[in-house]
Amino acid sequence: MTSIPLRWLIITPFVLLTLISGSIMYFFSTVTISNIANNIGEQYINEVENRIEDRVSDFMSPVNDILEINLNAFSNRPEMLSNLTPLSLRLYEQATPHQQMTFISLATVQGKYIASARDPIRETKHNIAANFINQPFTIEGFYYDRYKGIGDKIITDPTFSYDPRVRPFYQDALKAETITWSDISPYYGYPTLGIGLSAPIYASGGKLLGVTATSIALIELDNYLESLTLVDNAYVFLAEKNGALIASSGKEALFERSDKGYTRVHLKDHPNSLFQMASKFLHTGSYHLNSEGSGEDFLYHVRPVTLKYGKTWLIGIIIPSSHHKGILAEYTEITIFITLMLFACIAFIGSAIAWYIGKPIQQLNQATNDKRIESILSLPQPLSKIREIKSLSKGLHLMAENLQDTLQHLEKKVSERTSDLQDENHHLLESSLTDELTHLTNRRGFNTAFDAALTLAKKNQTPLTFVIADIDYFKQINDTFGHTAGDNTLVSVAESMKKYTRSDKDILARYGGEEFVLVFVNLDKEKAIERINKIRQEFANTPVLNDQHITMSFGVVGLKNNPTLTAPDIINLADKRLYQAKNTGRNKVISE
Repeated sequence: MTSIPLRWLIITPFVLLTLISGSIMYFFSTVTISNIANNIGEQYINEVENRIEDRVSDFMSPVNDILEINLNAFSNRPEMLSNLTPLSLRLYEQATPHQQMTFISLATVQGKYIASARDPIRETKHNIAANFINQPFTIEGFYYDRYKGIGDKIITDPTFSYDPRVRPFYQDALKAETITWSDISPYYGYPTLGIGLSAPIYASGGKLLGVTATSIALIELDNYLESLTLVDNAYVFLAEKNGALIASSGKEALFERSDKGYTRVHLKDHPNSLFQMASKFLHTGSYHLNSEGSGEDFLYHVRPVTLKYGKTWLIGIIIPSSHHKGILAEYTEITIFITLMLFACIAFIGSAIAWYIGKPIQQLNQATNDKRIESILSLPQPLSKIREIKSLSKGLHLMAENLQDTLQHLEKKVSERTSDLQDENHHLLESSLTDELTHLTNRRGFNTAFDAALTLAKKNQTPLTFVIADIDYFKQINDTFGHTAGDNTLVSVAESMKKYTRSDKDILARYGGEEFVLVFVNLDKEKAIERINKIRQEFANTPVLNDQHITMSFGVVGLKNNPTLTAPDIINLADKRLYQAKNTGRNKVISE
């Protein structure tokens, strides 16, 4: 056996550990920590961008949806354009759910014009505007009448000559010959920008019938960016590809008026010098900006938001580098601490060498007294260069291996039996939470899921809509066709309702008998009602049993307007609204 000089035994570990500790410190300080900090900064920006992009998409979707619906209707039913007065009912109903929708309009090739109109700033009701009621080509405002659409004339509204065929929305649609966006511009007399979408209406033979359009005020996007909670000295903006501002986290005006008209504020002309520097980089990517006033560095990122029909906006986020450099400093302190600990460990190595001979004997003693096979098997092999200790350790190790093989065989049998019992328990638990007929969550499972969803929605302040639904005249189905037909009806209703819920988010359960409950998670009441109406429409279009159609009544409660209600309170309130729907004619949705 080759002997080892004691001094080399002491010096060699010290040298090696010193090199290792120095390498670790260099790696953490120059590479790892920097990457961690930059990743955190980029993750923060990505999170804010995702929130803004989702908000813009949700906000602009009604503009596209309503225009597409009207274009399809008017193109396939051109006779609707022969009498515009009844269309006021359609346009008003389309506009009512959307607070910032300012105009939904129709203009014919003869110059007739009708629209549902609303103040872009104040939360007022929609009114009707038309230019053919009392005098041709004279625009007037009218109150909405729920029976005939156009009600009494609004005396306070101005009356003026108006030919829609010379207006930009009409000309833009004719020029594009398809659905097209108008330019963003301020509303006359209001401190907000707006944008419209218009499309030409053609008959089946290609003859032009008119133009339909939608318009929406963008003030809500500006208010949303102002409301975002950002790190100190951070900025967010939404702009067109040419740098014209649409909204920002600041309170500066987005356009300026003069005797000659108005001027949009561009990033390059913005009073904030960071916005001016950002105007030089309007392509997707990350950039570094330096504030000339404070000398502070900023991380700047640009992401496009693509709307339908060829419109692209830009999201710009500027955050101070101090945000993630502060994280870098924290990690640097941790690295220094770890390095110091490594050097401290090196100091103990010298004293540990003195135990070289006694240590293996102590390990054997501890392993045998521990009375655990694992303790013996965990001993390193060979345990020592001393022959007697090495032989003893090897003998104990072989004996422990034989004994462990026997125990492992027994443990395998026990494990297999335990696994079988766990599978049976899982099946029983799943059965106790599922309705046997419809395979939906039963009332017990619903109570657990709803409590968790409500707690999370209140914590995160996100929308949540609770719906309780009941099949109208279900007893007649059982009495007429039998209980088997009634069961088939419940199964058919459950399958239909599944189509309009998100399996990964929403809760759909059979609450009892012919009652069902739906919980729309992170969905406000208005959008939930849209889904409910789609369910009602499917029942109207598709029979569920022997050519028999059914209807359902719905009670709806939104958490947004009732943030302090408990789960029982919400269920009781929805139940009252359900019975209100039942008692007032059925086949209704009562939400307030």
